[in-house]
Amino acid sequence: MFRKSTALTFFTAILLGTTHVSGQPSAADKAVADKLFDEGRALLDQNRVPEACVKFAESDRYDPSVGTRLNLGECHERQGMTASAYGHFGDAARLARERGDKSREAVAEERRQALEKKLSRIRITAPSGVAGLEVLLDGKVLGAAVFGTALPVDPGSHVVEARAAGRTGFHEEKVVPAGPATVEVVIPELPALAPEAPKDAAEAQKPRWSLLRGVGFATGIAGVVGIGVGAGFGANALVKNAASKEKCDAGEPTRCTPEGYSLRNAAGFSADVSTVLMAVGGGVLATGIVLFVVGGNEPAEAQAGRAWVTPVVGRGSFGVSAGMEF
Repeated sequence: MFRKSTALTFFTAILLGTTHVSGQPSAADKAVADKLFDEGRALLDQNRVPEACVKFAESDRYDPSVGTRLNLGECHERQGMTASAYGHFGDAARLARERGDKSREAVAEERRQALEKKLSRIRITAPSGVAGLEVLLDGKVLGAAVFGTALPVDPGSHVVEARAAGRTGFHEEKVVPAGPATVEVVIPELPALAPEAPKDAAEAQKPRWSLLRGVGFATGIAGVVGIGVGAGFGANALVKNAASKEKCDAGEPTRCTPEGYSLRNAAGFSADVSTVLMAVGGGVLATGIVLFVVGGNEPAEAQAGRAWVTPVVGRGSFGVSAGMEF
């Protein structure tokens, strides 16, 4: 660091010194702060800059001192974090001024002014006519007074956001190069959000099945029911026919007991009903499919009526009940 000339030796002696806030930190706090400060200096001498910065920051938390903040500024300047270093040198100058330490105040101000020419900055311009506008830089809310001012930032990526009630938000990420450089961010007028449609109105606008499609769906269901019932009669016919064979002569199938004749007749009736229901059900199902496909959708308000088709199954009969309301 500053150890290669007589002129810099004086500055190094100042930089390494520490000044504690009398009466505030405890003796134990000061001991911890001194230990951390010494470790930070050793790490900085070894060019282990990030580790040294952590030590100095923790030392300053235990016992704020001019020397610690000067070293924090030196540490961050080596990292290229010019805005952070600029802030630490400013803190060191203010603390030295409060404690009447003129020599280190001058050193801190000199370092601060030297960095001012190398700062990276970001200037944010915000619209004035947006009520309740909130602007954030890297997650921190900015006051309106900083709009249009070139704010010192560390080189790298920075995120600017803007938000206001009832308006679309703004989000932009900017990469700020090493200084001297200034990046501009202009926040546009935030467009108003479209009002949400009432839930009932939104539901009413959804397309629904047309009357014809509803009839087709109900007709198709009736067809499926008919096929199902027909299949049931068919299965019953097979069962009764098998039972009748046990009551008939194996060598002469037409010679049966009265019970065998009854079972055979019942099997024949069930088979006939099954055939009819399967045929009718298949036709009804096909009709329903055609009506459903060609019916399409229509807006809910266009549906002025209600239609229904209901299968009717009775003992030895099958039919469909249909109706419509207007």
